[in-house]
Amino acid sequence: MPKRVAFAQLSSCWGCDQSLVDLHLRLLEVLPQLEIKYWPAVVDYKLSDLERLPKGSLHVGFVEGSCRTQEDVHLLEVMREKSQVLVAWGSCSCYGGVQGLANQWSIDEAITRKFLKADTVTDPRVPDENVPGFTDHIVPNPDIVPFELIIPGCPPTSDNIYDAVVALLTGKPFDLPDRTVCDECPREREEKHIKEFHRTYEGHIDPNKCLLDQGYLCLGFATIGLCGAQCPSANSPCKGCFGPPPSIKDHGAKIIAALGAITDMSPEELKSMFPDPIGSFYFTDYAASFISKIATAERSDTK
Repeated sequence: MPKRVAFAQLSSCWGCDQSLVDLHLRLLEVLPQLEIKYWPAVVDYKLSDLERLPKGSLHVGFVEGSCRTQEDVHLLEVMREKSQVLVAWGSCSCYGGVQGLANQWSIDEAITRKFLKADTVTDPRVPDENVPGFTDHIVPNPDIVPFELIIPGCPPTSDNIYDAVVALLTGKPFDLPDRTVCDECPREREEKHIKEFHRTYEGHIDPNKCLLDQGYLCLGFATIGLCGAQCPSANSPCKGCFGPPPSIKDHGAKIIAALGAITDMSPEELKSMFPDPIGSFYFTDYAASFISKIATAERSDTK
């Protein structure tokens, strides 16, 4: 009997849907086992179609994106109500995503910058008709409702999605590994004594040597190994988009602590190398960090 499933999109780029479609011919193995009840990225479903479903009638619900609007929160709560198993699909859903970087500012500051003061604005006004209200800040979806499973990645690879869907269909476990991208990377590593960092367009990257050893900020040592080290294998440093392994509680804190141990630089020199440390160390998971939660709580206390 096919499993009843739904795919919901909150505020996001919808790249996770593209990664699912990238299964190509393997979709033929999966789709016959699914009865899709809601997937507005592909078919013209309406929110009311999802709301009309009986409680718990979906075997599995997949949620991508984060809650930037009140409508996102409502959709997430409806998905929780309708789903027996709820899956956080992609780093936006698991950790808050790139949009979580906006937690560095209040929502009023973010709205002013976006709609009134950005260099590209020609008609400065805040839209207020037929649009949902913004949430005050981004929080990881698992902090809003319970989830049974998370599949991180920006986006998850097609193999990740295939393995998770097969596990859900067969009842097998889908456990996140504690390995890192470095464990999957074929580059040669040495004991690190980094004296300076370079931007990726600077110098000449040795394709066989560890990128971090060469002074390029590669976050594979603190990032969960689910991608097959795709970026380092293509001569591009890991940006940490899959987030940390399960044993690491704060991705950026782990990165900052490690850099302090492997660099031969003073704190001032290290700081000068990264004018945007939050953007550098918390690419997709700032909203899940201790720093974001502290800053958000302090802003709430001052209101």
